[in-house]
Amino acid sequence: MHIRFFFVSVLGFSAVAAADLAPNELGKIPILTYHKISDEDTEYTRSRASFAKDLVELQRHGFYPVTLAELRSGRITTPKGKIPLLLTFDDSSESQFKYEADGSLTEGCGMEIMERFQKQNPDFPLRGVFFVLPKAQYPNNFFGQPDKIGAKLKYLTGKGFEIGSHTLWHANLKKYRNKIEEQLGLGTYEIQKYLKGYAVYAFALPYGIFPPKADEPRLRAGKFKGKSYKHDMIFDYSNAPSYSVYDAKFDTYRIKRLHGNEATLKKLFKRATKEKHIFFVSDGNPETVTVKKTDADRVRLKPGLKLVTY
Repeated sequence: MHIRFFFVSVLGFSAVAAADLAPNELGKIPILTYHKISDEDTEYTRSRASFAKDLVELQRHGFYPVTLAELRSGRITTPKGKIPLLLTFDDSSESQFKYEADGSLTEGCGMEIMERFQKQNPDFPLRGVFFVLPKAQYPNNFFGQPDKIGAKLKYLTGKGFEIGSHTLWHANLKKYRNKIEEQLGLGTYEIQKYLKGYAVYAFALPYGIFPPKADEPRLRAGKFKGKSYKHDMIFDYSNAPSYSVYDAKFDTYRIKRLHGNEATLKKLFKRATKEKHIFFVSDGNPETVTVKKTDADRVRLKPGLKLVTY
């Protein structure tokens, strides 16, 4: 396979945009969700060329990838004037991460595109969360290459990416409510077989569908045949930007995500051009939360952080 993408430098635009933005750490945080990276653009598939273009546009509009751990702790290291962005990848498709026989990344897979972009744009870090399916059918069975599961998971975590649960095989937990503990307990167990002691604290609901209300606590913690799990963060698929982690409206068990498709990304970039004030804009200090005085009563501080108003 011979694919060529050309990434355009956009540092000038980002610097100018950042200089014009006042801190707004109660603004919305986009959490983008990608599935398959392939030849065409559909609702659940992003073409290779479009995914490469997305990275260019995200940087051009002042977005900056963060880790899940930063959102969890509240200590967000996004540079001043930038908008934190969380990239997530569902279903552990082979198209997201594929190795050639010689151990190199397959040209045009998601990881290869991201790595090449980051090398050309070192101020745009490699970060994101992969919500995996250990027992799905090929090509979603832990990235489609069974003999390389351990190597891939260690590669990802070594690069600064994070791993989350997406059930064993993409089970709709409203339909399979009797299997919640099995799907989540064994899902965590399969990840930890390859990453000893790894904390799997994030879970993305297949299809974004919750089980009945009475069953929701079972998503957060439980055990199946001695295999336990504990999720501090649960992600839906409601196609909306997330509340700031400092906003009293932020619900760690119902975190909103955006679809990584053409229609949603076009809308996101339009809003980032014309309505930038709606987004979280970093003050550049992970120890402080900076907001307008009129918004101070909406802030829910995490331990150890200091509120700054203007």
